[in-house]
Amino acid sequence: MGRECPWCCEPLPRSARSAADCPMCGRQLRDEAGRELSRLDLRYEGLRDSQERRFRGLLTYGSVVAAVLGLAIGFMHLAAVVCVPMMVVAHLLVARVFLVRESLRLMGPKRRFFSRWIVRLSILWGGAVGYGMAVIPIAGSLFSTATFAGLTWLVHHYTLWGLEREWARRGTAVWEKVVLGGLVFLTVTATVVVIVIAALAGWTGAYVLDLVRGH
Repeated sequence: MGRECPWCCEPLPRSARSAADCPMCGRQLRDEAGRELSRLDLRYEGLRDSQERRFRGLLTYGSVVAAVLGLAIGFMHLAAVVCVPMMVVAHLLVARVFLVRESLRLMGPKRRFFSRWIVRLSILWGGAVGYGMAVIPIAGSLFSTATFAGLTWLVHHYTLWGLEREWARRGTAVWEKVVLGGLVFLTVTATVVVIVIAALAGWTGAYVLDLVRGH
């Protein structure tokens, strides 16, 4: 993808990509330090403030919804097996679409990759444990609310931290690589274990059924 002017978003002709000013709108393409300007440079402060406002609104109303759902799940018994995964997926979608979408769009490919997957896997595992505790009658409402608030806070502040590093032209931190690697390892391991258990259960069931038919 070719370079675009951060001001007017028009593609820059190849001959103008090293120029100081955009040939379309005439505005500067580099900052005082000589670095190429990006759309993030122009929108950083407004984007940060906008996400802060969305975070406060989501935390306020989302926590109420999580508390009500957590209270209801405690009395659903077997239906909770379906409701808990749905809460995890819903939390992931709300955080992605409502809270951090604009910030992720203005990050570079590498930063966006790390931010997306750390957020996804953190909500997956944190939500599976936290929302899973919602099956406890009454007290489950507290676990559900704390899980929603805690994961939303984590996603919000991690994304803003990443946005600031992107704005400052700083790369991914070592701890991000360690965390993402650990989450991926945990996810792959859990998937393999579930597949093995399912295969063993199916084989055992078929074996027992053959024995019963044999008699």
